[in-house]
Amino acid sequence: MTAEVNGNQALRDEYQDYLTIIEEKLSIPDEFDLKSVTNDLEQNGKGILLVRYVPEKINNDLFGEHFSVTIEKETKLILGFTHMDQKYTLSDDQKLLSKEETKRIAKQFFDQFDPGYFETLENLWIDQHDETIILEGHEVTVSGMKYKCYRPSTSDYSWLIVGSNGEVITFERGIVWEAGRVTEKWLHDSYIKEKL
Repeated sequence: MTAEVNGNQALRDEYQDYLTIIEEKLSIPDEFDLKSVTNDLEQNGKGILLVRYVPEKINNDLFGEHFSVTIEKETKLILGFTHMDQKYTLSDDQKLLSKEETKRIAKQFFDQFDPGYFETLENLWIDQHDETIILEGHEVTVSGMKYKCYRPSTSDYSWLIVGSNGEVITFERGIVWEAGRVTEKWLHDSYIKEKL
């Protein structure tokens, strides 16, 4: 079930424990407001919440700009987030970071977000990654450098994507991959449209 906020403080109160963790650990943009909480989902067999923040402007529905977070219900562990925003499109004065810069930012992020986690990862590759959003009827490409890793202790994958301004656009962990992705893709609007 997806619960819409629409100014309903009761919804925020209902999920306050989760929202407090999310909003303390992640930098939700000031212009993004809580829109919805979907509370009947599973990821890798565990109950999760999908929390979605959107800007107060057009194109803040599916495929528009959003900041979405997946968090485990039982442990309150943040499994991932994505920040789809037109500010991460490339232009003449916005170039992708180098692989070295990307690795440095990845380590800095993990050290702050989950100390010790970075040391459990084996980096597989670093390369450009693109996603598409729709603004005013036009497709816009959001680009960053993806730092993809394997975690031997849990036999799964983690990654983050860093924008040209050094901000982390996307983070996911605990991704099961067996000849393709097995783990649900709740941070991807195309998957949400297909499944919900």
